[in-house]
Amino acid sequence: MTRDVLHPDLDQISMAQVLHGFADPARLHMVKTMYELGECQCSLVYAALGLSKSNASHHFRVLRESGILRRSQRGSQQYAALRAEELEDRFPGLLASVLANVDVAEPGTSDPRTP
Repeated sequence: MTRDVLHPDLDQISMAQVLHGFADPARLHMVKTMYELGECQCSLVYAALGLSKSNASHHFRVLRESGILRRSQRGSQQYAALRAEELEDRFPGLLASVLANVDVAEPGTSDPRTP
């Protein structure tokens, strides 16, 4: 059986790796958008946030490597979905806590998306 190198097994992912995936305001908002939309085209996620395709590609890669999302391709379209159930099994309550606090502003800012 070959190992899926694109989507790491969550039992091989540490809390630090997952938290790294959440450690950017743009990625937090991408996670929130994917949670609200369910599995969706990647372009819907980054267009809603005003991210460039190249910037979004970087953030999708970090989220995938952190075990937070799963990407797939159908024809010429890329799709993304949160690995919500897997994350809940591995780190109970983490995703719910992150989602509940996405809109909390960064210290010293009034816009939660402003670093």
